[in-house]
Amino acid sequence: MDIAVITIGIDPTIELGPITLAWHGIGIAAGIAVGAVFARRYASERDLDREALLSAVIVIALAGIVGARLFFLLENDPGALLRPADWFGTNGFAFYGGMIFGTAAAALFLWRTRLGLRYLDAIAAGFPIGMAVGRVGDVINGEHYGPPSDLPWAVRNTHPDADVPSTAMAYHSGGLYEVVLALVMFAVIWPLRHRFQKQLTLLWTVVGAYGLGRFVMFFYRADSEDAALGLNGAQWTSVALVGIAAVGIAWAKLRKRGSSASDRP
Repeated sequence: MDIAVITIGIDPTIELGPITLAWHGIGIAAGIAVGAVFARRYASERDLDREALLSAVIVIALAGIVGARLFFLLENDPGALLRPADWFGTNGFAFYGGMIFGTAAAALFLWRTRLGLRYLDAIAAGFPIGMAVGRVGDVINGEHYGPPSDLPWAVRNTHPDADVPSTAMAYHSGGLYEVVLALVMFAVIWPLRHRFQKQLTLLWTVVGAYGLGRFVMFFYRADSEDAALGLNGAQWTSVALVGIAAVGIAWAKLRKRGSSASDRP
């Protein structure tokens, strides 16, 4: 009798005449759109400019793509950073790079336009549900797999083009774990969003929770090289982000409230 696991046989790509669409890209686009919807709702509740928020989301998306690619190359092939021809590619992106570069770019954009960093809280409010939607494409493609498993939530991707070593085996699915992590974060943080009165405490809470969840998750993923002390590069990045988030929350709580309307809760 076959072991009961989650079985997915969907083609990782969709052919529309001369156009080929990948579920990975479709998921990311849908995730950005859904996350933006919830971020706009948060912005409306805080009397923030929704058009300005949309501009910040676009900045995060564009900078995030660049950052994710550069971070992947830095982790896996640092020499490629000296070869501009290798900067471009449809495969090979590290989400932490997109998260770090995108947030930094949005912060710079908001500072230059004097809109106030409260917009980062709005984006953070929509991030978990956007991440949950965005990672569905990774589950379909078989990306971010871990060790083989016969657990009921292990995933077997049976399509021959799936990104797994063997279509006959089920694996721990990093993509599925990211969807679950993001949904749990959304279920906890979204109903409590009005409790984050201090500017940036919502942002740092999301960063810390995501970093902690990913630290655990990467014990069940095989796409990050070991770095030191039995931990891989992604886990050390998670540790750094959790530490930065803790400092950020403490700083946000001690910081005097700004006097501008954009900084008011």
